[in-house]
Amino acid sequence: MLKATFILIFITSIYWRTSGQESQIDSTILKISSVTIGDKMFTALYTTDYTLLVKDSNGKILFKEEDFDYPNFEFKDFDNDGNKDLIISHLTNVPGIEDLLLFDKQQQTFIPVENFSKYPDPKSIKGTKYFYSYHRSGCADMNWDSDLFYIENFKPIKIGNISGRECDNRDEKDGIYIYKIGTEKEDLIKTLPTDTINKYKDYKWGFILDFWTNNYHEFE
Repeated sequence: MLKATFILIFITSIYWRTSGQESQIDSTILKISSVTIGDKMFTALYTTDYTLLVKDSNGKILFKEEDFDYPNFEFKDFDNDGNKDLIISHLTNVPGIEDLLLFDKQQQTFIPVENFSKYPDPKSIKGTKYFYSYHRSGCADMNWDSDLFYIENFKPIKIGNISGRECDNRDEKDGIYIYKIGTEKEDLIKTLPTDTINKYKDYKWGFILDFWTNNYHEFE
């Protein structure tokens, strides 16, 4: 029912620009967005059969994924390399679930980042290669986690974690637990009281931003 509703909302007259001419295309396209990188144009489009496509200016399919619930997508420079990437947001009960296709300048294509949806609501740490995420971990969001990571060879590499526990968990004392994560183990390096987050204007989100911005180098 949800898919059908979106189809009714988004089927409109959509136009495709090619070779400087504007021509109407069929109504199977629900959403379309284009970007020019260098001297080439790339287009992402979502169709009525729940398929997401990315094509180059010659019509070559660079990416295709079927059975997509209606996504929201935009071209944006996620990794701050000067080239637009494709960020795909999903309609889910968990805020900030996204897929990411990074633009590969050498191959002139978009490549999916493996398991990127495991890092919801990702934010960039300005001036660095690092990002951090946020996700609920139960108890009406009184338990939560934030992961510090970077992307290498189109894979997220997690190097740190903040675990907030504020729910009188049976097997875990309330607190904010900070871990350094290596390839084979994770080490608890700091524990803070839960009321630490009350000192920040934006509560736990302010604490997370401040901590990763000022301490990411300790996890390198």
